[in-house]
Amino acid sequence: MKLRLDDLYRMTSFIYHDANMGRSREATLLHFVEVCGMLTLLDRKKKRDRVDFPGALCKALGWYFPLLAKMGVESVERLLFTKYPKVCPYCRKAPHVEQQCKLVKGTDGVLSHEQVRELTEANWESRPTGLNDWQQMFDAIYPRSLNAAGGFSTIALLEELGELAEAVRVFDRYPHYFYGEAADVFSYLMGLANEYALQCSEREETFNYELEFLSRYPGLCIACGARVCICPTVPPATVGRMAKEMPLSVSRISDADSFDAAGRETAEKVLESVGRIPALAKHLPYDRGDMNSVLTQLSFRLAHALEADHKETADRLLALAIELGREKRQSGTVAHPITVHVLDVLKEAWLKADPVVQQSIESEQPVLGKLTHILETRILVVTANPRGQNDQAIRLDKEISTIRQRVRLGTVRDRIHIETVTAATVDSLRLELLSNSYDIIHFAGHADADGLELLGENGVHNLPFDAFGKMLAGQESLKCVVINACSAMQGINTAFAPLVIAMIDDIDDDEALVFAKGFYDAVAAGQTPEKAYDISVTALESEGFDPNLVAKIVRKD
Repeated sequence: MKLRLDDLYRMTSFIYHDANMGRSREATLLHFVEVCGMLTLLDRKKKRDRVDFPGALCKALGWYFPLLAKMGVESVERLLFTKYPKVCPYCRKAPHVEQQCKLVKGTDGVLSHEQVRELTEANWESRPTGLNDWQQMFDAIYPRSLNAAGGFSTIALLEELGELAEAVRVFDRYPHYFYGEAADVFSYLMGLANEYALQCSEREETFNYELEFLSRYPGLCIACGARVCICPTVPPATVGRMAKEMPLSVSRISDADSFDAAGRETAEKVLESVGRIPALAKHLPYDRGDMNSVLTQLSFRLAHALEADHKETADRLLALAIELGREKRQSGTVAHPITVHVLDVLKEAWLKADPVVQQSIESEQPVLGKLTHILETRILVVTANPRGQNDQAIRLDKEISTIRQRVRLGTVRDRIHIETVTAATVDSLRLELLSNSYDIIHFAGHADADGLELLGENGVHNLPFDAFGKMLAGQESLKCVVINACSAMQGINTAFAPLVIAMIDDIDDDEALVFAKGFYDAVAAGQTPEKAYDISVTALESEGFDPNLVAKIVRKD
């Protein structure tokens, strides 16, 4: 699903439409300025309870959009691209050339409204699409550097916020000031995002602004759990200074119903995508509002459907329903960290439920129907053979094919989702783990006591097991890691997942495939990874292979 910046803008405006109706534009600006104050975390390295820099960046954008809607802006893309048509509006270069720009020559000496307008029309069709694309455009215009003087973007943003405040105060008489200053503020938000991305890169981490934003604005308000926000308003107050800027003309919202309808449609798409991209679900408000009610009802329904054949699971569901009801919080309160526990219990029960029961629940609870993909078992299969085709036979493609085939034969096949990373490198594996959450991660290829063998620039790159374990740290839903590679267990001292399964000694292709068949036959029948391990060992023995080839380590939490 590719979302334009305008899609995100309309969706966010829709979520906060009712709340914004009751606020003055000054009050909306006050909220925006308030959250921008959190962005000083980047330079001050100050720790705040329950606030991190990605969250502050997302909240800033989350209030920037309603502010523009309050001022009647129909298209944020048109506003931004009118002033920043892939170049700096003053020197009209990308990257910006300081010696030819306003900091050196002054605004009057370099500004040409006519040339900027010509560039806007010439470049319009090649304008950025999603949020990450806009971030990249501003990085191309104003590149950031780790060696640059600290605090530049933060200080510049503070100046722009003052100018924006003044533009809001005089909006009724001079609306074009607001449009220019709003574009400048966005450019510095992108600058801060790019500085943070550089810092992440230095730590060998990845920052995906759009993914972070959607995880906090997943088609509903995560503070109150409602599709249209019902959080309390904030008293209005603002003050600023005047700043004369390039006059911009933008089209106003002409049809409020159509604007809201477009936002509602995007909100529906994003909420549904939360179920398909589990990384977006980490901020869903399980402890409040519509979400809490849906999950409580789901727990009761599944408990009733399973009580005859799966009494133990039904009892856990009833306990969960009571817990969800007890933990329901009011709008604006701190979220309770029960997400992983909730999903674990519901996922186990959902896979055991009859498909007719599943379909009935989804049709009766439309919100749940958009999210049931969260309850799927997600499997990531990672393969690598950096030694090349001349090495010993290693049928990685066949192993992937075997896993898919065994899952297709299972009774819960429709609730199992498989992704693959082939010819894996450290970068491709890290990016996949940052972007998605998995229940089972399966590695097939070569390994030894030192670690996994991945592809490197010059052949084999060894990924130590300790480093691999650290890469998995963000996988909150992870239940099991399978390393179907020779002698891997010899280098594993501690469990870096709840269950780690690996080979003790050399294993040939036939043995690897038999193990995979047994394990995924069990998973596709709705069995836990622990039970699937036992069945895979039996499969090896039944085919005449040594069952002691494979071993497991269980993490003691």
